[in-house]
Amino acid sequence: MKLRTHKKKNRQTDRSKLLTTFPLNSRYAEAYRTLRTNLFFSGTDNEIKSIVVTSALEKEGKTTTAFNLAYTVAQTDRQVLLVDCDLRRPYLSTLAANNTGDPAPGVTDLVTEVFGIHLTKGDLETYSLADLTQLIRLQKRSGRLALENDKIQAVMVFEKGEIIDIDWKNRPESRNLINTLIRKNLMTENQAKLALGHQKKSVYHLGRILTTTGLVPRKDLVQALSIYTIEAIRAVSAMDTGRFEFLPPAGKPNDAAGSLSVNIEKLFQEYALEDHSLTYVNTAIDSSILPTEVDNLFVLPSGKIPPNPSEVVGSSRMAFLIAQLKTRFDFIIIDTPPVTPATDALLIAPLTDGAVLVVKSGNTDRKIIHDAVDQFKTVKQPVIGMVLNQVDMRKEGYYRYYQKYYTSYYGSK
Repeated sequence: MKLRTHKKKNRQTDRSKLLTTFPLNSRYAEAYRTLRTNLFFSGTDNEIKSIVVTSALEKEGKTTTAFNLAYTVAQTDRQVLLVDCDLRRPYLSTLAANNTGDPAPGVTDLVTEVFGIHLTKGDLETYSLADLTQLIRLQKRSGRLALENDKIQAVMVFEKGEIIDIDWKNRPESRNLINTLIRKNLMTENQAKLALGHQKKSVYHLGRILTTTGLVPRKDLVQALSIYTIEAIRAVSAMDTGRFEFLPPAGKPNDAAGSLSVNIEKLFQEYALEDHSLTYVNTAIDSSILPTEVDNLFVLPSGKIPPNPSEVVGSSRMAFLIAQLKTRFDFIIIDTPPVTPATDALLIAPLTDGAVLVVKSGNTDRKIIHDAVDQFKTVKQPVIGMVLNQVDMRKEGYYRYYQKYYTSYYGSK
């Protein structure tokens, strides 16, 4: 009970430092507007739209700084998201959303549970093809994704998350590979019969047989296979209803395109229908984002505390989540653990436009600060700015100077 009371008092103390409790013409608010302006001007060549906020040590005020900076950015009519990526001691979501109950679903839940769901079968209304292919990529699964509806029957073959083959099983006869080659005058009907005869006796795909027998020049076959594959991609990606089942890899080699330098994964990303949305993924992300009391300001909580925070933060799933969030908001601020005790900020920083380091005045040794800055340099994401926090203006001798010019502009109040 005493521990809970202590945490409640700390929360109340920290909430008293949020800009929501200060008038807009206060020095405190003006300081953060100056920080906002400096941040925007630091990205004159490339606009800054996402940052990591961290510190060298604990209790330097990074979380309060992250919220107050987000608050001032939201005042410019930008849609702003605060992401609580301190998966060790999450606090931002509680501070911002004023939620004292159980942790809301958030970052950890999305990365480990939503993006890690192990699907075996289902319907395409719940899990779109875009969902399925993206989840298989993120999970690096190998196997066959069988798809079927009233019009299309197809199998997509994956190897460690990458598409290596697409078999449009009920493809119209006029569009099969043999007829495509005949139609383009790349082989005769007699040659086609010979190739099909070889295929019946072999475990290999038709493409491999055509090149090994020399019936079709390799260059011409690659071009024909690309067209053949694109037709299958467009047919499959048009499936918005139907059923799916994920099956183990087949024993038969799938090297029809692989040995011919046809990059099916690249073709799929380029030619799949663009209006095929991430139905399942988008619903999960949107339902995890919480509004705040501030207009234009939202929070993505940390979620459950994982046993392996660094692995969660440094995963390809986290990179995918950040990329998705960037498409939804004008500006993203990510709160992370301090750099000295944990590497999480260093793992997330390369996914953003830069890092802001918060330093509590008179608290942190300069060597520790230099070490923190050097660590960001090693990940090729230099610190774009530092915030000197909790400065005692009277003690430092700045008070009279600042008071004079502030009062002349804003008035004595």
